[in-house]
Amino acid sequence: MKEIIIILLFFTCVISAKAQRQSGVLAHIFISDAYVGANIGPNAFLADGFSEYGFKGCYGLSESLFLGYNLSEYLGVRIVGSFSNLTWPGIPSRYIPMDNFNTLAMNVEIISNLSNAFDGFNLIRPIDFLLFGGIGFISRKSNINYKEYQSFFIKGGLQIDYRLNYKWDLSLHANANILDERFNIQKFGIPFDLIPELKLGLTYHLRTNKRFRNR
Repeated sequence: MKEIIIILLFFTCVISAKAQRQSGVLAHIFISDAYVGANIGPNAFLADGFSEYGFKGCYGLSESLFLGYNLSEYLGVRIVGSFSNLTWPGIPSRYIPMDNFNTLAMNVEIISNLSNAFDGFNLIRPIDFLLFGGIGFISRKSNINYKEYQSFFIKGGLQIDYRLNYKWDLSLHANANILDERFNIQKFGIPFDLIPELKLGLTYHLRTNKRFRNR
């Protein structure tokens, strides 16, 4: 049994080393790189009246495009542009009806790669965990009930990257946006409006084969 385990470990090491050579990637040497990506997923609008409607009828859809740059193996920055459709169920006890908002937002985020911080830079590792936070500007578009409204917001969340190869990542973003209480016009109850989001997306790293060839 021990001999079989030793043989399996040997072949695993050989296959891993061969895959790394064939990929042309310097797996443990960090080089700053830019990346682009997009994601999409559901959101929930938690605002005045939440104690009445809970998590019923408050869901919408968020879509984002982003451009980022890894400054170091631990720290990065990105610019994010987002479009969202938000549904606010209203407040039945106050005879305030449901409404829908379309929004455009732009924000800057600082990203910390927790996996690199605790386990070192490694392009062969299949999964990375990242924390991010930032500040941005959001515009609620006018509709038949309300005029356009703009405000600043803050954002924070967790990101999980699954490495498909050395250029492509499949990403899961879970974050919350904290907005001005007047975002849905009403101003009572909780002192802010909250939009949690869960988005799935793809990231493309602008790495070249030449820069990452083994020598």
